[in-house]
Amino acid sequence: MNAILSNRAGRHTFPYSILVFFILFLLAFSCSSCGYSNPYAKKKLQDVPSKTLLLTTWQNRTNELGLESIYFRLFNAWFKKSSRISVVFEEEQADLKLTGAIAAIDLPGLFYDSFDKALEIKLKLTFSFTLRDNRNNSILWQERKFTIYEPFIIDPSGEITRYNKQKALLRIGDEIGELLYLRIHEIVNNMP
Repeated sequence: MNAILSNRAGRHTFPYSILVFFILFLLAFSCSSCGYSNPYAKKKLQDVPSKTLLLTTWQNRTNELGLESIYFRLFNAWFKKSSRISVVFEEEQADLKLTGAIAAIDLPGLFYDSFDKALEIKLKLTFSFTLRDNRNNSILWQERKFTIYEPFIIDPSGEITRYNKQKALLRIGDEIGELLYLRIHEIVNNMP
């Protein structure tokens, strides 16, 4: 009987093995690095090229009234997160100037029922925008025709359909805001 008990005492239990594996995994994970740097993280002040950006309200050439002011607020909210770029509203104070236009909106059907009635729409929004160096009026980045797609569901209730469309427009605005934020930070990092 003692031989059986002593043999069992030498084995590790199942939860103990998982705990050891988890600790080894955490050690390996914490020692590895992929080289990614977080654009939201604040760097040391001497490493940060501080720039000012003039955000303008973009022209709205679509039939979506007020979309330009919604996108202006979304873009401004993205740049408020930055420690390297501050938004100004006077052109004389700006190092950079971002102008643009919401050029077109298209609502093609994505899925249809057996009666050829659209069940889902793929909202297609086309933009054009330009980032200029305000000191010498040179173009740093320009997109003449930038298109983003976002699907939304058609509901028998017109109110829910309008709500779904507005949510799709907001997701597009947030996606454009993130793109602008990341790309302009990249440009600022490479500026003298």
